[in-house]
Amino acid sequence: MKKLYFLTTALLLTVLLQGQWVLHYDFTNSLAEVNGNGPVLTILGDEGVYVEDTLNEIGSAKKWVYRFEANSGFQFDNTTGFSLGEDYTIELYFVFDNLSSWKRVVDWKNRKSDNGAYVYNGKLNFYPIATSGDAPVVAGEYTYYVITRDAETKELIMYTDAETYITFNDNSDNALIDEDNVLNFFHDDLIVQNEASSGAVAMLKLYNYTLDSTTIQNKYDDLAGNLFYIGENNSISTTIQTFPNPVSDHLNVDLSNFNNKETVSVRLVNTMGMTVYKAVADAGNQKNIILNASEIPPGMYVLVAESASKHAVGKVLIQR
Repeated sequence: MKKLYFLTTALLLTVLLQGQWVLHYDFTNSLAEVNGNGPVLTILGDEGVYVEDTLNEIGSAKKWVYRFEANSGFQFDNTTGFSLGEDYTIELYFVFDNLSSWKRVVDWKNRKSDNGAYVYNGKLNFYPIATSGDAPVVAGEYTYYVITRDAETKELIMYTDAETYITFNDNSDNALIDEDNVLNFFHDDLIVQNEASSGAVAMLKLYNYTLDSTTIQNKYDDLAGNLFYIGENNSISTTIQTFPNPVSDHLNVDLSNFNNKETVSVRLVNTMGMTVYKAVADAGNQKNIILNASEIPPGMYVLVAESASKHAVGKVLIQR
């Protein structure tokens, strides 16, 4: 089922907790990592184009995506210091235009092997080990797709829409990057060729640790936040109240759900993902804050409030 989510915006933030890191690629006119930490992705096959797509699955929000042709995609360089080892998570939000037969998603062996992750006639597949039952993968519709691998148990799990569809023990290390030290996406191998589809990708995140099923479910439940707001600081999601809404001039923002001892930053973000207004409520003084919307053009906006431990999003309509 399609879900409706509030549109949120990009916040440039990287977490480095106990050696853990996350790389985020959001494909806004670039194959660069949004925080400037990871490598720029390398184009494979024909160069794609950046287009603004409508994501019907999250309330018809608009977002920049990278559109690629069949048997073209991109490559992650695993030698830059932010490298995936035996314990990792790959998180994707992408669409294939054609799902007939085999369509390559991820290749760990730099095109030297037919093994790896596919969508097979709309089902998840890790060749030659496992094929799922029916999965919510539909041609022309974006799919939330996650692969995790646990270093200790070697358990590999493949999810779509936060549901587990394939799980097996990767005892032969088929899902480990080989000596070429690259990870390929959407680009087929040289063994059985042309098992690929054109499509588009809106998000890629790489973690050097395994996300559990609860975390994956939470990320799917807040898919718009996951796409437009980089919430890798593991802050708690809370609610925010605004009044009047619609507003013409001054907007009251109720921050009583935030910790009174923490500074809270508040932003209004337009539908293009641009911050048009910022304010800060200092620690001990953030029960309520008033935003001056009188000089902001009429329209729908997202209100983003963040502290060290919590974050919240809401919609604001400016009318005159």
